[in-house]
Amino acid sequence: MTELEDTYRGLLLIDPPLGRQWLLDRKPASVSSAHWWIALIDLATSDVRRQHRGWPSHRTRADMPLAVFLIDLALEHGFPMELAVGPLASLITLTLDAGQRVQDLPASARPDAVAQRAVDSFGMTREQAVARAASLRATPLIEDDFVQPGEAWQVRWQALTVTDDYQGYHRLLNIGRILTDLAPLVDYMTDAHLVADVEAWLQVLTELDPVPEVITPSERTLEK
Repeated sequence: MTELEDTYRGLLLIDPPLGRQWLLDRKPASVSSAHWWIALIDLATSDVRRQHRGWPSHRTRADMPLAVFLIDLALEHGFPMELAVGPLASLITLTLDAGQRVQDLPASARPDAVAQRAVDSFGMTREQAVARAASLRATPLIEDDFVQPGEAWQVRWQALTVTDDYQGYHRLLNIGRILTDLAPLVDYMTDAHLVADVEAWLQVLTELDPVPEVITPSERTLEK
């Protein structure tokens, strides 16, 4: 059993309120925070899936509330929203398809709550997102945008990640990912205004792709 699995098995035996600090105290400094949370969330989501499919088990398994507790705790500690919506949507649809009611779900895992939290994370309006994506698509990549032979890629990467274009690309790609994960929840949502908002975002989903299709040769290449 790995250290991560050992931590997860220990968490299953602790009441969630007590497990909060217990778990945070065991978060390893040597592992990426996002990857650690992803692994724990995946273990819990898999447990819930096995439970609803009726697969036998000889050990304690996570239930829906514990899986949601893990996702909420991860979000409180910087876990990206674009990585949280997919597991939440999977848990919600799995549980509702098994016959449970929306009102029986943990409050933070009800479709309206998930959708509202996700849309609030976008940080821009639909009009701004569509315009920004169009602007980025219209800016062609050139060969000099890529790491050149013999160049230290770490230096190029560090310089790239602080640029407005890089951050704009990833914000739009993350919005697209979130919307794709939200789509199955629309039929379960009850807030008419929120439904209309999410559906309007989904209608412009294809317009949010920021990646240009054209790569223009650099001046060095043209001079050869």
